[in-house]
Amino acid sequence: MLYYMWVQHDLRPGVFWQLPRGEQLLLLAFSDIELVQREKARREVANK
Repeated sequence: MLYYMWVQHDLRPGVFWQLPRGEQLLLLAFSDIELVQREKARREVANK
């Protein structure tokens, strides 16, 4: 997940680990939601 945040949002792992735990968890949750949405969009395009 950290690789994804780095590649897609320029959030370096070192910066991530300096954040408070609550912010880390929130970013992980947001990234998970984003990945699910991207996969859903990819499937919709593939089914057309």
